[in-house]
Amino acid sequence: MKVRQNIAMVALVLGLVAGALVGCEASDEFAPKQRTQIERYLAGRGAEYTLVGDSVFVHVAGNRLATEGTLPAQPATLAVGDGVVFNFEAYTFTSNPATKPYYTNKEWLMAKYYPNFDYSYWDFSPRSIRLGEGAILKGLEEALVGRMEGDSVVVFLTSDNGYGDHDMGAVDRNTALMWVLNVEQVEKK
Repeated sequence: MKVRQNIAMVALVLGLVAGALVGCEASDEFAPKQRTQIERYLAGRGAEYTLVGDSVFVHVAGNRLATEGTLPAQPATLAVGDGVVFNFEAYTFTSNPATKPYYTNKEWLMAKYYPNFDYSYWDFSPRSIRLGEGAILKGLEEALVGRMEGDSVVVFLTSDNGYGDHDMGAVDRNTALMWVLNVEQVEKK
């Protein structure tokens, strides 16, 4: 009887170790596949982008101030330690972005996709953060460095720069993300 218990215990431990190894190996495979999917998506649209690190893809879609003709001659660009005020939309990404956001501070977008949502506790004001303090996803902070007031920035993050292997509300673990950030104000330190 004791031999059976020992064999069962060894089998259980080996199963857990094998499961952990397979889990690590599987999670290591998400980012490269997601990078490939993001690259294909961007290339298919002819979108120019900057790669920050090896997993943050940044596409500047335009600048509101330049379009309006009010862009200063020497616009302030964001650096770590600077404050930034921005509006945002966040989508999951597989081979294409999801059609509706999982998170946004744009009330009209919430009303369009979630008409029965209780907005009484939702904060639709622009977000205000200081870069480098960890108030948002690291990949988003990295994408904002070098941007200027008025920029509309589309940021693609592999899961290792997003929520990683954690479920986060409507976002499943190991999911790539696409964020649209509209830089409203730059506050130099």
